[in-house]
Amino acid sequence: MTLGCCGLTEQRVRLSALSEARRQKLRYGALALAIVLLAAGVVFLTERSERAAPVPAVSGQTPPAPTGRRAAADAAAAASEAQSAAADDISPINILRRDEAVQLIAEARRHAAVGNFAAADAALARAAKASPSLAEIGQARLEIARLKTPEGQFALQLQRARLAIDHDDSAAAQAALDEAARLRPEAPQIGQLRAELRAAHDKKARREALIAEALARMREAVARRDFGAAYTALNEAERIDVQDPTIRRARGELARARGGSSNISD
Repeated sequence: MTLGCCGLTEQRVRLSALSEARRQKLRYGALALAIVLLAAGVVFLTERSERAAPVPAVSGQTPPAPTGRRAAADAAAAASEAQSAAADDISPINILRRDEAVQLIAEARRHAAVGNFAAADAALARAAKASPSLAEIGQARLEIARLKTPEGQFALQLQRARLAIDHDDSAAAQAALDEAARLRPEAPQIGQLRAELRAAHDKKARREALIAEALARMREAVARRDFGAAYTALNEAERIDVQDPTIRRARGELARARGGSSNISD
């Protein structure tokens, strides 16, 4: 009986010790959890304060670019200003002034091409008044300034001569070559263009001779009242050079002759 009581007492002591150990572990665990939560809260508050705090400006250093909504608002404002400026540039008044300036620049180039530089400068001055920011005005000034030099005048006369040769204008070509020779007598381009002028003159003479021969056959056929042969000869002349004025006159002659023959037969 005594041994049973002692065993029961010992078992109660062990249970009490075990319960105390468990309670201590729970207390330590709760304390550790509280410490962890406290540390996490301190870190969270620190990071939040750092994000909210403004970055101090440093002398000589460019501040950071705005981000987020502020950047979007700045970009929208800049786009609106650019759009307003573009709208001002394409306003109807500015378009009319630009067109007027472009026409005046073309007028200035035409005056300079014939050597009338005073009129060219006056046209450019009016163009600058109409549209001061037009870049073509400066370009035209440079071109006309180059034309005023002896080299520019020489190049201009050569250009005139080539254009006149292409259009079978022997008189204008000869005058331009004479002026070019006065500026630079030994320039090889002058001799080359004179040779081209002679070749063009000979070609034109042969063409005119062929046209004259065809029109002569047309008139002979009209005299015989062979209007079929007359039209054949006229068409042959037109294939050589339809722009020749003598052909237009001959066609009128043939039409009148054909009409008069029809009236007689009637």
